[in-house]
Amino acid sequence: MSTAVQLNVQGPGAAELIALARCAGACSKDTPKVEPADLAKHMPSLPAWRLTADGTAIRRTFVAKNFMAAIAFFNKVAEVAEAQGHHPDLHLRNFREVEVVVSTHAVGGITLPDLALAAMMDAIEVDYSPKWAKAEAERMASKDNASASAAGSGSTWE
Repeated sequence: MSTAVQLNVQGPGAAELIALARCAGACSKDTPKVEPADLAKHMPSLPAWRLTADGTAIRRTFVAKNFMAAIAFFNKVAEVAEAQGHHPDLHLRNFREVEVVVSTHAVGGITLPDLALAAMMDAIEVDYSPKWAKAEAERMASKDNASASAAGSGSTWE
């Protein structure tokens, strides 16, 4: 029996986002950036991701159960990224704290292939820290509840 702690971080519409765009290694300075209004529409499909402070990338952080779980995630990301020809920045701190940053460097911003890659990475099984996974599940649930309340008020993704 597996002791892996699982957390579903895929939002509604993730499959459609994956189908929208694939870079296939051809992203260039001519690849269009995602407009802020369109980005707000796509982000609910990526609930584990946040816009960076400068607005030029999206990032996801989590705590893996242990060092090997973090490295296993990196290895799976490497396979997906290589197949897509689109590569994220991967960071590992304190032996199990993972950060993934995605943007299209050639345009200095976020493109549809970035969002598709993020959705693909969300489909990768991760062995999370149980404590972190519980807190993240609670955060995502409260975000879902806040989003449902905001939907009636016309609020948008922040």
